[in-house]
Amino acid sequence: MTKKTLQWSGYEWIVKSGARKTGPGPNYFAAENAWVDRDGRLHLRITKHKNTWRCAEVTLSETLGYGTYRFWLEGRPDSMDLNGVLGLFTYDGSSPEYHHREIDIEFARWGNPGGHNAQYVVQPYSIPGHLHSFPMKLNGNCSTHTFKWTPRSIRFMSLHGHYTDLPSPLEWFKIQDWEFTGDIPDSREEKVGINLWLMDGKAPADGMEIVVDRFEFEPLT
Repeated sequence: MTKKTLQWSGYEWIVKSGARKTGPGPNYFAAENAWVDRDGRLHLRITKHKNTWRCAEVTLSETLGYGTYRFWLEGRPDSMDLNGVLGLFTYDGSSPEYHHREIDIEFARWGNPGGHNAQYVVQPYSIPGHLHSFPMKLNGNCSTHTFKWTPRSIRFMSLHGHYTDLPSPLEWFKIQDWEFTGDIPDSREEKVGINLWLMDGKAPADGMEIVVDRFEFEPLT
């Protein structure tokens, strides 16, 4: 069966789908829940089909390696459903080393209305110092989220607004930043992915949608 692909932000992306539940979640994933609009923006949805909630995920078809991964979001991931999770990440499905080289920016309350709604993770999250969670409240509908991955560190940052270059003065726009200098995964066959899913497959109060205006990558020099 040929998998659906999308051309977006200058790259080819593979759309996840299947008739059975799979991770994360586990959840059902539907190809029609991911598409690119006329303005070149990626849409990801969680929808209900009959009695089944279906999620969305896209994965880059190539490995990018060390460098800066940048995601321009539209919408309010800071006010999603309690069971909703938006992930911006790398993952190496071909190898378990370094916990599949999974680096995550995630927006979720994990079912807890009083909990933090954003986190940076270098898996495994269970090791102290590998997870940095924080409360996020956006000013408007536009935000930029990045991580710069080098052999010595991974630097995460979130900003109000859309930026390729850091705005000035940075403190006016910065939501959060964090640098991880622990056991840094090497680059092998990891791919960058974006997904919108449900914690433990639990139903949301209603359907959900997130828009990603752009993805950018700058290789490490």
